[in-house]
Amino acid sequence: MIKFDEPMEKGLDSIEGRDELKYAMAVAVAGRHNIMFWGKPGCGKTLLLHRMPDLLPVLTDEELDSVKRIYALYGLPKEYVEKIYLRPFRMPHQSATLEGMLGGGKDSKPGEISLAHNGVLFLDEAAEFRASVLQAMRIPLFQGTITLSRAGHTTIYPAKLQLAMAANPCPCGNYGSDKVCICSEKSIELYWKKLSAPLYDAMTVRMRADEADVSPVFYTLEELREFISDAWEAQFERQGCLNADLNAEGIHKYIKMDKYAEARWARVGLERELTGREELDLLRLARTIADMHGNPTELCEIHICRALQLHHKVPVDII
Repeated sequence: MIKFDEPMEKGLDSIEGRDELKYAMAVAVAGRHNIMFWGKPGCGKTLLLHRMPDLLPVLTDEELDSVKRIYALYGLPKEYVEKIYLRPFRMPHQSATLEGMLGGGKDSKPGEISLAHNGVLFLDEAAEFRASVLQAMRIPLFQGTITLSRAGHTTIYPAKLQLAMAANPCPCGNYGSDKVCICSEKSIELYWKKLSAPLYDAMTVRMRADEADVSPVFYTLEELREFISDAWEAQFERQGCLNADLNAEGIHKYIKMDKYAEARWARVGLERELTGREELDLLRLARTIADMHGNPTELCEIHICRALQLHHKVPVDII
Protein backbone atom coordinates (compact mmCIF):
# COMPACT_ATOMS: atom_id res chain seq x y z
CA MET A 1 0.00 0.00 0.00
CA ILE A 2 1.48 3.33 -1.10
CA LYS A 3 1.11 5.97 1.62
CA PHE A 4 1.55 9.74 1.66
CA ASP A 5 2.05 12.20 4.47
CA GLU A 6 -0.18 15.17 5.23
CA PRO A 7 0.21 17.90 2.58
CA MET A 8 2.76 20.63 3.22
CA GLU A 9 1.55 23.94 4.57
CA LYS A 10 1.35 26.20 1.51
CA GLY A 11 2.16 23.15 -0.59
CA LEU A 12 1.55 22.21 -4.20
CA ASP A 13 -2.21 22.80 -4.03
CA SER A 14 -1.59 26.42 -2.96
CA ILE A 15 0.00 27.18 -6.36
CA GLU A 16 -2.65 28.22 -8.85
CA GLY A 17 -2.44 26.91 -12.40
CA ARG A 18 0.83 25.45 -13.75
CA ASP A 19 -0.97 22.13 -14.13
CA GLU A 20 1.21 21.01 -17.03
CA LEU A 21 4.27 21.39 -14.80
CA LYS A 22 2.55 19.77 -11.82
CA TYR A 23 1.68 16.81 -14.02
CA ALA A 24 5.30 16.62 -15.21
CA MET A 25 6.43 16.46 -11.58
CA ALA A 26 3.93 13.69 -10.87
CA VAL A 27 5.20 11.68 -13.86
CA ALA A 28 8.77 12.11 -12.62
CA VAL A 29 7.88 10.84 -9.14
CA ALA A 30 5.69 8.05 -10.55
CA GLY A 31 8.69 6.46 -12.29
CA ARG A 32 11.51 8.04 -10.22
CA HIS A 33 12.72 9.90 -13.31
CA ASN A 34 15.13 12.80 -12.96
CA ILE A 35 13.49 16.15 -13.68
CA MET A 36 14.67 19.55 -14.85
CA PHE A 37 12.80 22.86 -15.15
CA TRP A 38 14.42 25.87 -16.77
CA GLY A 39 13.19 29.36 -17.53
CA LYS A 40 13.66 33.03 -16.75
CA PRO A 41 13.98 34.18 -13.11
CA GLY A 42 10.66 34.42 -11.27
CA CYS A 43 8.78 32.00 -13.53
CA GLY A 44 8.07 29.59 -10.66
CA LYS A 45 10.45 26.73 -11.43
CA THR A 46 12.01 26.73 -7.96
CA LEU A 47 8.66 27.29 -6.24
CA LEU A 48 7.19 24.22 -7.93
CA LEU A 49 10.13 21.87 -7.41
CA HIS A 50 10.42 22.98 -3.79
CA ARG A 51 6.89 21.58 -3.30
CA MET A 52 7.93 18.19 -4.69
CA PRO A 53 7.78 16.53 -1.22
CA ASP A 54 3.99 16.78 -1.47
CA LEU A 55 4.16 14.10 -4.18
CA LEU A 56 6.63 11.74 -2.51
CA PRO A 57 5.26 8.57 -0.86
CA VAL A 58 6.52 7.96 2.65
CA LEU A 59 9.44 5.58 3.10
CA THR A 60 8.87 1.85 3.32
CA ASP A 61 10.29 0.05 6.37
CA GLU A 62 13.25 -1.25 4.34
CA GLU A 63 14.01 2.17 2.87
CA LEU A 64 13.61 3.84 6.25
CA ASP A 65 16.21 1.57 7.83
CA SER A 66 18.92 2.52 5.32
CA VAL A 67 18.07 6.23 5.51
CA LYS A 68 18.32 6.22 9.32
CA ARG A 69 21.71 4.49 9.19
CA ILE A 70 23.06 7.12 6.80
CA TYR A 71 21.86 10.01 8.97
CA ALA A 72 23.27 8.33 12.08
CA LEU A 73 26.67 8.01 10.36
CA TYR A 74 26.40 11.66 9.38
CA GLY A 75 26.31 12.46 13.09
CA LEU A 76 22.74 13.62 13.68
CA PRO A 77 21.40 13.12 17.22
CA LYS A 78 19.61 9.84 17.87
CA GLU A 79 16.38 11.59 18.85
CA TYR A 80 16.30 13.29 15.43
CA VAL A 81 17.12 10.13 13.51
CA GLU A 82 14.35 8.21 15.26
CA LYS A 83 11.75 10.73 14.05
CA ILE A 84 12.59 10.28 10.36
CA TYR A 85 9.81 8.74 8.24
CA LEU A 86 9.61 10.97 5.15
CA ARG A 87 11.69 10.65 2.01
CA PRO A 88 14.73 12.93 2.13
CA PHE A 89 14.53 16.16 0.17
CA ARG A 90 17.96 17.73 0.13
CA MET A 91 18.56 21.22 -1.28
CA PRO A 92 22.27 22.09 -1.01
CA HIS A 93 23.49 25.63 -1.70
CA GLN A 94 25.31 26.45 -4.93
CA SER A 95 28.51 27.01 -2.93
CA ALA A 96 28.59 23.34 -1.82
CA THR A 97 32.06 21.80 -2.01
CA LEU A 98 33.02 18.49 -3.58
CA GLU A 99 33.37 16.96 -0.11
CA GLY A 100 30.03 18.37 0.99
CA MET A 101 28.25 16.87 -1.99
CA LEU A 102 30.01 13.51 -2.27
CA GLY A 103 31.15 12.99 1.32
CA GLY A 104 34.56 12.51 2.85
CA GLY A 105 36.71 14.13 5.50
CA LYS A 106 38.72 12.30 8.14
CA ASP A 107 35.65 10.30 9.21
CA SER A 108 34.42 9.66 5.63
CA LYS A 109 31.03 11.14 6.44
CA PRO A 110 28.26 10.80 3.82
CA GLY A 111 27.63 13.83 1.63
CA GLU A 112 24.46 15.32 0.17
CA ILE A 113 24.27 12.68 -2.56
CA SER A 114 23.96 9.95 0.11
CA LEU A 115 21.79 12.02 2.47
CA ALA A 116 19.31 12.13 -0.45
CA HIS A 117 19.29 8.31 -0.73
CA ASN A 118 15.73 7.03 -1.35
CA GLY A 119 14.65 10.63 -1.83
CA VAL A 120 15.31 13.73 -3.92
CA LEU A 121 18.40 15.88 -4.41
CA PHE A 122 17.28 19.31 -5.64
CA LEU A 123 19.87 21.57 -7.26
CA ASP A 124 18.43 25.06 -7.61
CA GLU A 125 20.28 27.28 -10.10
CA ALA A 126 22.09 24.10 -11.15
CA ALA A 127 24.49 25.80 -13.56
CA GLU A 128 25.82 27.92 -10.66
CA PHE A 129 27.26 24.85 -8.92
CA ARG A 130 30.95 24.20 -9.35
CA ALA A 131 31.79 22.30 -12.51
CA SER A 132 33.83 19.80 -10.49
CA VAL A 133 30.79 19.03 -8.31
CA LEU A 134 28.48 18.50 -11.27
CA GLN A 135 31.03 16.34 -13.09
CA ALA A 136 31.66 14.19 -10.00
CA MET A 137 27.93 13.48 -9.58
CA ARG A 138 27.63 11.60 -12.87
CA ILE A 139 28.93 8.17 -11.83
CA PRO A 140 27.14 7.98 -8.44
CA LEU A 141 23.93 9.09 -10.12
CA PHE A 142 24.09 6.24 -12.64
CA GLN A 143 25.45 3.59 -10.27
CA GLY A 144 23.34 4.38 -7.19
CA THR A 145 26.40 4.27 -4.91
CA ILE A 146 29.32 6.51 -4.01
CA THR A 147 32.78 5.16 -3.15
CA LEU A 148 35.03 7.20 -0.85
CA SER A 149 38.70 6.32 -0.56
CA ARG A 150 40.52 8.00 2.31
CA ALA A 151 43.76 7.18 4.16
CA GLY A 152 44.02 3.58 3.07
CA HIS A 153 40.38 2.60 3.58
CA THR A 154 37.34 2.59 1.31
CA THR A 155 33.75 3.39 2.26
CA ILE A 156 30.79 2.74 -0.01
CA TYR A 157 27.56 4.66 0.65
CA PRO A 158 24.24 4.19 -1.16
CA ALA A 159 23.15 7.06 -3.40
CA LYS A 160 19.95 5.87 -5.05
CA LEU A 161 18.20 9.16 -5.54
CA GLN A 162 16.02 11.21 -7.84
CA LEU A 163 17.72 14.33 -9.15
CA ALA A 164 15.73 17.53 -9.63
CA MET A 165 17.30 20.63 -11.16
CA ALA A 166 16.21 24.19 -11.89
CA ALA A 167 18.20 26.51 -14.15
CA ASN A 168 18.01 29.82 -15.97
CA PRO A 169 18.41 29.68 -19.76
CA CYS A 170 21.55 31.84 -19.52
CA PRO A 171 23.54 33.79 -16.90
CA CYS A 172 21.25 36.84 -17.10
CA GLY A 173 18.13 34.70 -17.43
CA ASN A 174 16.58 36.36 -20.50
CA TYR A 175 17.74 34.13 -23.36
CA GLY A 176 14.78 33.09 -25.52
CA SER A 177 12.34 35.44 -23.74
CA ASP A 178 10.82 38.76 -24.78
CA LYS A 179 13.46 40.62 -22.74
CA VAL A 180 16.91 41.59 -23.98
CA CYS A 181 19.61 39.03 -23.21
CA ILE A 182 22.94 40.70 -22.39
CA CYS A 183 24.94 37.45 -22.43
CA SER A 184 27.46 36.64 -25.11
CA GLU A 185 27.19 33.45 -27.12
CA LYS A 186 30.34 32.19 -25.43
CA SER A 187 29.05 32.85 -21.91
CA ILE A 188 25.80 30.99 -22.66
CA GLU A 189 27.79 28.08 -24.05
CA LEU A 190 29.99 27.90 -20.97
CA TYR A 191 26.95 28.25 -18.70
CA TRP A 192 25.26 25.15 -20.11
CA LYS A 193 28.41 23.13 -20.68
CA LYS A 194 28.94 23.03 -16.91
CA LEU A 195 26.12 20.50 -16.79
CA SER A 196 27.96 18.20 -19.26
CA ALA A 197 26.24 16.02 -21.82
CA PRO A 198 26.04 12.85 -19.65
CA LEU A 199 24.47 14.68 -16.71
CA TYR A 200 22.06 16.52 -19.00
CA ASP A 201 21.16 13.22 -20.70
CA ALA A 202 20.22 11.82 -17.28
CA MET A 203 17.40 14.38 -16.96
CA THR A 204 14.45 12.46 -18.36
CA VAL A 205 11.70 15.05 -17.72
CA ARG A 206 12.71 18.46 -19.11
CA MET A 207 10.30 21.37 -19.23
CA ARG A 208 10.55 25.10 -19.89
CA ALA A 209 8.76 26.59 -16.90
CA ASP A 210 8.12 30.06 -18.35
CA GLU A 211 6.16 28.86 -21.36
CA ALA A 212 2.39 29.31 -21.33
CA ASP A 213 0.62 26.58 -19.40
CA VAL A 214 -1.69 25.15 -22.05
CA SER A 215 -2.92 22.17 -20.05
CA PRO A 216 -6.73 21.97 -20.35
CA VAL A 217 -6.92 19.79 -17.23
CA PHE A 218 -6.83 20.90 -13.60
CA TYR A 219 -5.14 18.42 -11.27
CA THR A 220 -5.63 18.43 -7.52
CA LEU A 221 -2.91 17.12 -5.23
CA GLU A 222 -5.14 14.16 -4.40
CA GLU A 223 -5.47 13.27 -8.10
CA LEU A 224 -1.72 13.54 -8.69
CA ARG A 225 -1.02 11.33 -5.68
CA GLU A 226 -3.49 8.77 -6.99
CA PHE A 227 -1.66 8.72 -10.34
CA ILE A 228 1.61 8.10 -8.50
CA SER A 229 0.15 5.41 -6.25
CA ASP A 230 -1.39 3.54 -9.20
CA ALA A 231 1.89 3.72 -11.12
CA TRP A 232 4.05 2.49 -8.24
CA GLU A 233 1.75 -0.43 -7.51
CA ALA A 234 1.66 -1.42 -11.21
CA GLN A 235 5.46 -1.25 -11.54
CA PHE A 236 6.30 -3.24 -8.41
CA GLU A 237 3.71 -5.88 -9.32
CA ARG A 238 4.98 -6.20 -12.90
CA GLN A 239 8.75 -5.94 -12.54
CA GLY A 240 9.65 -5.40 -8.88
CA CYS A 241 11.16 -1.94 -9.37
CA LEU A 242 10.30 1.52 -10.65
CA ASN A 243 10.63 2.22 -14.35
CA ALA A 244 13.73 4.41 -14.00
CA ASP A 245 15.58 1.34 -12.72
CA LEU A 246 14.77 -0.82 -15.75
CA ASN A 247 17.89 -1.85 -17.66
CA ALA A 248 17.94 -2.54 -21.40
CA GLU A 249 16.89 -6.15 -20.82
CA GLY A 250 13.99 -5.06 -18.64
CA ILE A 251 12.87 -2.49 -21.21
CA HIS A 252 12.77 -5.20 -23.89
CA LYS A 253 10.87 -7.53 -21.57
CA TYR A 254 8.32 -5.20 -19.99
CA ILE A 255 7.72 -2.39 -22.50
CA LYS A 256 5.41 -3.46 -25.33
CA MET A 257 3.57 -1.26 -27.83
CA ASP A 258 0.42 -1.56 -29.89
CA LYS A 259 0.76 -1.02 -33.65
CA TYR A 260 -0.08 2.70 -33.47
CA ALA A 261 2.55 3.31 -30.78
CA GLU A 262 5.11 1.37 -32.81
CA ALA A 263 4.39 3.53 -35.85
CA ARG A 264 4.74 6.72 -33.79
CA TRP A 265 7.95 5.49 -32.18
CA ALA A 266 9.42 4.70 -35.61
CA ARG A 267 8.94 8.36 -36.57
CA VAL A 268 10.64 9.65 -33.42
CA GLY A 269 14.08 8.74 -34.73
CA LEU A 270 13.42 10.74 -37.89
CA GLU A 271 12.06 13.78 -36.04
CA ARG A 272 14.59 14.06 -33.21
CA GLU A 273 18.31 13.51 -32.81
CA LEU A 274 18.34 11.35 -29.69
CA THR A 275 21.21 9.69 -27.91
CA GLY A 276 20.89 6.01 -27.05
CA ARG A 277 20.25 6.93 -23.42
CA GLU A 278 17.53 9.40 -24.40
CA GLU A 279 15.74 6.72 -26.43
CA LEU A 280 15.72 4.33 -23.47
CA ASP A 281 14.62 7.10 -21.10
CA LEU A 282 11.74 8.05 -23.41
CA LEU A 283 10.52 4.45 -23.41
CA ARG A 284 10.73 4.32 -19.60
CA LEU A 285 8.89 7.62 -19.42
CA ALA A 286 6.11 6.46 -21.75
CA ARG A 287 5.79 3.27 -19.69
CA THR A 288 5.34 5.38 -16.54
CA ILE A 289 2.64 7.51 -18.15
CA ALA A 290 0.80 4.35 -19.22
CA ASP A 291 1.04 3.00 -15.65
CA MET A 292 -0.40 6.24 -14.27
CA HIS A 293 -3.44 5.96 -16.51
CA GLY A 294 -4.25 2.29 -16.03
CA ASN A 295 -2.59 0.76 -19.10
CA PRO A 296 -0.43 -2.01 -17.58
CA THR A 297 0.20 -4.04 -20.76
CA GLU A 298 0.84 -2.12 -24.01
CA LEU A 299 1.87 1.44 -24.71
CA CYS A 300 -0.51 3.45 -26.87
CA GLU A 301 0.38 6.28 -29.23
CA ILE A 302 -0.79 8.88 -26.68
CA HIS A 303 1.77 7.61 -24.16
CA ILE A 304 4.60 8.12 -26.67
CA CYS A 305 3.31 11.60 -27.53
CA ARG A 306 3.01 12.64 -23.89
CA ALA A 307 6.53 11.38 -23.17
CA LEU A 308 7.85 13.52 -26.05
CA GLN A 309 6.02 16.56 -24.64
CA LEU A 310 7.80 16.11 -21.30
CA HIS A 311 11.25 15.68 -22.86
CA HIS A 312 12.14 19.10 -24.28
CA LYS A 313 15.52 20.26 -25.45
CA VAL A 314 17.17 23.28 -23.84
CA PRO A 315 16.86 26.44 -25.96
CA VAL A 316 20.52 26.41 -26.98
CA ASP A 317 21.89 23.58 -29.12
CA ILE A 318 25.23 23.24 -27.35
CA ILE A 319 24.93 20.18 -25.11
